[in-house]
Amino acid sequence: MHGYLAYGFGDKKMKGMAEAFFLPKKDPRMYLYVSYTDDLDFGQNYYGEITQDNIFALALRKNGIPVKNIKVKEKRFEIFKETFSWMSNKISVTHKNYLPLRNLVPLDSFRTISNSNPLTSFEVSLKLRFAYLERFLETTFYRTSLGSSYPIGEINITQGFSGILKSSYNYTKVNASISDYMNVPPFGNISWLVYGGKTFGILPYTLLDIAPGNELHYYNKYAFNMMNRWEFIHDQYAGINFEHNVGNGIFRLFPKLRFRQFWTAKALWGTLSEENKSLNFKTGHGFQSLDGNTYLELGTGIDNIFRVFRIDFVWRVFPSTLKKVNDKSFGIFGSFRVGF
Repeated sequence: MHGYLAYGFGDKKMKGMAEAFFLPKKDPRMYLYVSYTDDLDFGQNYYGEITQDNIFALALRKNGIPVKNIKVKEKRFEIFKETFSWMSNKISVTHKNYLPLRNLVPLDSFRTISNSNPLTSFEVSLKLRFAYLERFLETTFYRTSLGSSYPIGEINITQGFSGILKSSYNYTKVNASISDYMNVPPFGNISWLVYGGKTFGILPYTLLDIAPGNELHYYNKYAFNMMNRWEFIHDQYAGINFEHNVGNGIFRLFPKLRFRQFWTAKALWGTLSEENKSLNFKTGHGFQSLDGNTYLELGTGIDNIFRVFRIDFVWRVFPSTLKKVNDKSFGIFGSFRVGF
């Protein structure tokens, strides 16, 4: 069991979270999870991303980009079970209520039917994960994936229901991804991720597919680092992340440094229906849609600096016709990691 409680002296309100994790079986693995959250949220969280509720994250924020806050009340219940050593299933039941607080389209912009609340959802999700010969680093309760020699695939299906606990929306979401890490000697290694999804329904932006942006100078492998949070929203999308670590590369001329060279490419395609544009594109907020255009970031950099640090140089190549905050097309990002 785990929880926290906090008091905000600015808004004079309590915030907190409580969760319980029960692991009755380790092999094959099965667990039950339940949680309740009532707290501020930046709206998006990605694996491997630095947390943003601390002074360190505020110091790393890009200049000139407004902070976007949203409050979330969430009740969640999950059942996870490994069907086979290479396949697992997870069923989630989630009830969420969103309250935009700063620099997002406000709650009163969305009208709903009687006996329901705007920006409130109730959904049931099924996640299927396929990972043949996946390895893990395991502790008493939790485990971390160490990857597999084979591609790893995931399929998520979500159904939203209106009228349950004052939820307002009926919708269906389907998304899938496949990823792999490959050694390609003598040319280093390659990691890639291909993903896509579609949302069926006329929904507010909190329930649509928000492209993963990054508003910190800390590099995020799973986000578009020259894109802002909540910048692009879609109900249909596809994307690819690609990274090639070429080994010492040009740094073979300086073997004592032990630096590593790499290059990255991230692309995204997305569309948004006219009905969802009409509902969400409100005056005074900069939501955009790619409308079938390509978003592309290219990057290169230096890894293994003092064995733990990495520097990324990233260019926002496309689309050149859509506006950018502060008109930035190039950024420098830092990160660190421990490799074994």
